[in-house]
Formats: sequence, C-alpha cells, structure tokens
Amino acid sequence: MIRRFLYNFMQGRNGFDSVAKLAWCLTIVFMLLSLIPGVFGFVCGFIVLVLIVYTWWRVCSKNVYKRSRENARYLEKTAALRMRLRDFKIRFSMRKQYKFFTCPTCHTLLRVPRGKGRIQITCSKCGNRFPGKT
Repeated sequence: MIRRFLYNFMQGRNGFDSVAKLAWCLTIVFMLLSLIPGVFGFVCGFIVLVLIVYTWWRVCSKNVYKRSRENARYLEKTAALRMRLRDFKIRFSMRKQYKFFTCPTCHTLLRVPRGKGRIQITCSKCGNRFPGKT
C-alpha cells in the first residue's frame, strides 16, 4: 500500500539523480562536522538543514526537463574527475597481476604482466620502445 502510494507520488517527478546524490553525501559530511561544538558546528547544522531541503526539493521537482539539464551540466563538468577515479579503481583492482607504465613519448598507459623481470616495453600506439622492470 505504501509502496504503491510512493510509486504514484513519484510519477512525473525527477527522482534521485547525480546532483541529488552529491547533495545527500554533502549532507552526511556536514552532519558529521556539525558534531563539533561551537559556532562552527551550528553553521554546519544550518547547512545540513539547507541541503536536506534542497535535496528533497530536487527529488520531488516536477520540472524534469530543467533538472535533467542541470544534472547533465554537472556530469559534463565532473567527467574528467569521474574518469580518473574509474581508471584508478581499475588499476587498483589489477595491481597484483599487472604493472602499469606510461609511454614517455605519447603518454599512453600500458599494462604489462608482473614477474617478467627487466623487459623492453613497446608502446602499442606510437611504437616507442623503453626499458621497464616488472
């Protein structure tokens, strides 16, 4: 019953997009900072209140076109950072099987199996050869 009510309520509304998730994460960070006693904690508590209101206003907004444009702009601005974090995560997960090198000429990221000793690495993009130790 409640599930059906929430489903009907959220029809035609924006929902949780990337900007709302960012605002929610910032809310949690400021909520932890608000535990610091004094004026700083009070200001952080006020920021928490503002962020909660903003997040739920954004989630419940019926102007989906405008919210999706704002979300697309945010994703465009943070694309480089998100790609860098994704690449770091992939490299970190493969760190035991492979060693990563950067070509000194074209700066292409190269992956070489570990445990081969000193080898000549050939860049697949520009053909440059350079020594490396795996």
